[in-house]
Amino acid sequence: MTGLGRCLRTGVAALATAGLLAAAAAAAVSSPGTAILTGIPQKGTVLGDPAAPLTLLQYEDLGCEHCLEFMEAAFPAIVREYVRPGKLKVDFRGLGIVTPALEPALRYALAAGRQNRLWQVVALYYENQGRLNELADDAGVTRLVRGVKGLDVPRLLRDARSAAVTGQIRAVVRESVARKVEGTPWFLLRRGAGPVTRLAPEAYDAESFRMLLDEEFRR
Repeated sequence: MTGLGRCLRTGVAALATAGLLAAAAAAAVSSPGTAILTGIPQKGTVLGDPAAPLTLLQYEDLGCEHCLEFMEAAFPAIVREYVRPGKLKVDFRGLGIVTPALEPALRYALAAGRQNRLWQVVALYYENQGRLNELADDAGVTRLVRGVKGLDVPRLLRDARSAAVTGQIRAVVRESVARKVEGTPWFLLRRGAGPVTRLAPEAYDAESFRMLLDEEFRR
């Protein structure tokens, strides 16, 4: 284990039925952090070239302050230096273990993945983490994603309540238990279709990840 702070698991979050609002507010939420994603392919929860030799699995909670630290300090460099050149793809493994009452935010992100826009919605939720409560219902997410090009918002709202998304959340919870994920953020690395191994950076900054990833590419 490293000395990093983590948003620790206290138990498997129970699935809750959100009280969803039908009306959408007029003002859009700003989205500067989505610019780094422009032109990079997405499929479901995966960002990057499907043929990339390495996959970084990121177990995250949208309400976790340490996940936000990683997304601000390290993720842009990972995208710029490894994902965009086709060396690495990243896979979002969403967990609602810190903020289970805000599971709707996770549902909306996964629903966006069904339109290959998950990473834009994830970036927006992190940018607005301090407002997560007000953005985790139908009205809030509609305001949040207004600037995301190509996103069908009515479909997003329907898919967020679907059995498919519920199954996706449950599958990641089971997977995280089987893989002994102890908190968020938590990182596993896979080469090709091989087994996963733990990636344990010393800090949530770009240089810490750069050292580990460059070492992996030298193998």
